[in-house]
Amino acid sequence: MLFVYQLKMGICLIGFYLLLKWLLSRETLHRAYRLSLLAAVALSALLPLIPFSTAEPSALGRGLIVIEGVFAEVEGTAADRADSALGLTDIIRFAYIIYIIGVGATLLWHAWSHWRLRQLLRRGRTERQADGTWLHVVPDDGVSPFSYFRHIVISQQDYDDSPREILTHEQAHIRLHHSLDVLLMNLVAAVQWWNPAAWLLRRELQQVHEYEADEAVLKRGVDARQYQLLLIRKSVGNQLFSMANNLNHQSLKKRIRMMTRKRSSRWQQLRLLAVVPVAGLALVAFASPQVKNVESRVEQAVSATELPVTSPADSNWHAQVLPVEPSAAESWHAQTLPLEPKKLQETDTTKVYDMVEQMPEFPGGAQAMMKYLYEIMRYPKEAMDAQQEGRVIVTFVVDAEGWVTEPKVVRSISPSLDNEALRVVNSMPKWTPGMHKGKAVRVKYTLPVAFKLQGNMEKTSETVTQSEVVNMSKWLFLLDGQRATYDQLRKVEPEQIANISIVKDAEGKAKYAAADYEGVMVMTTKK
Repeated sequence: MLFVYQLKMGICLIGFYLLLKWLLSRETLHRAYRLSLLAAVALSALLPLIPFSTAEPSALGRGLIVIEGVFAEVEGTAADRADSALGLTDIIRFAYIIYIIGVGATLLWHAWSHWRLRQLLRRGRTERQADGTWLHVVPDDGVSPFSYFRHIVISQQDYDDSPREILTHEQAHIRLHHSLDVLLMNLVAAVQWWNPAAWLLRRELQQVHEYEADEAVLKRGVDARQYQLLLIRKSVGNQLFSMANNLNHQSLKKRIRMMTRKRSSRWQQLRLLAVVPVAGLALVAFASPQVKNVESRVEQAVSATELPVTSPADSNWHAQVLPVEPSAAESWHAQTLPLEPKKLQETDTTKVYDMVEQMPEFPGGAQAMMKYLYEIMRYPKEAMDAQQEGRVIVTFVVDAEGWVTEPKVVRSISPSLDNEALRVVNSMPKWTPGMHKGKAVRVKYTLPVAFKLQGNMEKTSETVTQSEVVNMSKWLFLLDGQRATYDQLRKVEPEQIANISIVKDAEGKAKYAAADYEGVMVMTTKK
């Protein structure tokens, strides 16, 4: 998604700009510095796209997570929906709208500058130079000399006074393809208009362009002192263009100081190796579970802004927080509970639905969702260290587009356990939306997740509804059809697990000759 992507790109730009500014801004290695700045932009654009995830401990390592069932219900009134949307989601949506407006305004500003530049090229006379460039001599003496791709613009007064130095300077810009750099950085600045590093990096690159052009002039045999006096004299020019390379665009003091500085050793380029650990750090940071969780929440909020939602303004169904019965843990199938409709009524803007004909479905069905949840969910280390356990109940809405939205903890245990449950819900892929008479409707689901510590299995947690007591010695464990111990299941890596199922009903236990056990945990690994 563009919004999350550009946030990651912005963080990379800040880090790389500060690093390169510190490493090479005072050296005379202008070409190396220029290429490094361009590479920093490319890395900042590519790093957020690299698929990478940090390793996490096995879900069976120190705690047991039980997904007890998923309950569906049609969403309540529009007022209930508005209340649940307040807070961070609204802030993210507002920020996204402001961001889009900023991108549009910045592009318009660049387009206006380009239009002014094109208008200026049509003024005065045009001469074709021997190197294939076009020289535009304009009558306006207030125009500072500049180049734009293969076009050079110079005032009549500058053309009469000192054309050699100015033309050599601007031809260097053209020969080194500086206009391509400027065009690229203008696009980056438009996407990253909110990021000071993008504008500073753009200015730094244009500064390096001037260093390279100045160096090219001096190599042509122009007297350094005479050239410096020319720069001072031309510093009064005031018409500058964001799309062009302007002769006096950058700090005159820095340019004169750079001309007199001792040449830097090429060994100084080895400093650029410091970019490698910074890039690696950014890659690892983006792959961390905490960042993934925040990313999912932002994407959900922005998706709600980008996609129109089809839902009744006043539903005829009651929104309920459903109690978790012990039987919920006996089945891995998502359960759709019957709900009583309120008195039917219609308004000019609301169509009443008597029932939902087709419920939303996780990709692959209920079994696929349970497998997905078990593979992605992890017991938080801080919760295990604090001996925190219990049942977290999360509600979420599958909207008319199939996106999981508005996740909310309706029963809390601790911040770490709550955040883990929310992280998993936020990471769900797009569902098949619920349908009624050919129209999509919004459906609310309730997901109870029980967190139980291995060391506390023999005692009842006060936070667990129905006062469940789990004794691992009274459970039967099967690994690929063979009896196993709980420790053997713990050693299986998550990526090797193909399926996990829990059997607690009498019929199921009889199938495994486990009538004397509290339940059976069956694990199948990938072949």
